[in-house]
Amino acid sequence: MTNRADYIHNIGLSCDPFATPVAEIELKRLKETFYSLYIGLSTGDTAQEESYLERLRAPQHAFVFGQPGSGKTMLRLTLDADCRTVLDQTLTISYVLGEDIEKPLTLEEHGQRISKAFAIDLTLNILERFNPLNPFPSEAKIRALKRQVHLAHREFTRIFSIILEQPDEQLDPIWGLSKLWSQIGKAPVKYVSNSQSLKTLLNQLRSNPRIDISPGWEAFGDGLRTAREWGLTKFLLLIDGVDTKQRSTEQMMTLISPLLHKRIEMESEGIYFKFFLPKELETSLQQYLQSTDKSLHSVAFFSIIGWDEAGLKNLLKQRFRVAASRSGPRYMGLNDLAVSKLNLDEKVIHAAQGSPRRLLQIVDMLIDEHVKRAPESAKFDLQDWENCEKRLVANPLF
Repeated sequence: MTNRADYIHNIGLSCDPFATPVAEIELKRLKETFYSLYIGLSTGDTAQEESYLERLRAPQHAFVFGQPGSGKTMLRLTLDADCRTVLDQTLTISYVLGEDIEKPLTLEEHGQRISKAFAIDLTLNILERFNPLNPFPSEAKIRALKRQVHLAHREFTRIFSIILEQPDEQLDPIWGLSKLWSQIGKAPVKYVSNSQSLKTLLNQLRSNPRIDISPGWEAFGDGLRTAREWGLTKFLLLIDGVDTKQRSTEQMMTLISPLLHKRIEMESEGIYFKFFLPKELETSLQQYLQSTDKSLHSVAFFSIIGWDEAGLKNLLKQRFRVAASRSGPRYMGLNDLAVSKLNLDEKVIHAAQGSPRRLLQIVDMLIDEHVKRAPESAKFDLQDWENCEKRLVANPLF
């Protein structure tokens, strides 16, 4: 909508921070701005005052529950980015159980999917860490990594070709080579430079492609050995998307239970599950663990994402802060863009009912209503809010 774009520009914002309230879509639209939108969440443990990111990086299994739109995927993506930019020996593996899964997976089918996800994340992690000033990797390291690249050869064939052929002056100024990661569904999180040394590595990785390795738990074990050879020692398996497709509680439990059965073996290898699950699964999972695996229940981290009015107000403030242009005004919330005494922040936060996604959807709707009524005016008024309320009644969100 052109009028909306004009309005966003006229009030001094560099981008529209309310147009796409779903994390995966927003990441594609806002790109480098996306991770700045995250506001730190507390685990609720007042004794330790740890953030979710700190707790989730810890070497233990974790189960984070939240209603749809509460920020589970935003948290998962931010954890992944945090581990990829705050470099230690941690590798995150993103395992999304999306709409393509038509029926519950066997343990072996999980292994096939996880081994490929591991190969992709390991290879990208190594490319992101690559420093041409360091000694060139040994033949053993390259030989081991080549096996992992082969598991995802379809994904990497085109990316490697582009890197090898792309002139340095054509590198993306913000992301460098990692701009290409989006071609295989991965988000860039840091600038990756090109070098002749990196090109030599890629040429060696894609040479003699005939390698006898197939997706599965054996390949996953091969990936672990490769990762350790490259200096990685802790592995976080980020499991999300269980509620992406309409599934019953029983179907969701059936989908993840093979992984729960494998947790002791995984933990012994330094691999920790980080589940991002719908709130409706909490009771069933707690009961399941109490009856089948009390030891896991006693040592795992359990948390429920919850939002109070202060948290939602901070979310609004952060959205405006990130979207503000360098020379534009600094808004603390919607009240700064509303006629006096409207108390628009309070109205919107109350209507959001504790859901950040619903909050963003309502603001998105409010902007549309204002642009239809008075696009030349910077200020929201009562008529905008009443029109928005009518839409909410006619088409309830969620």
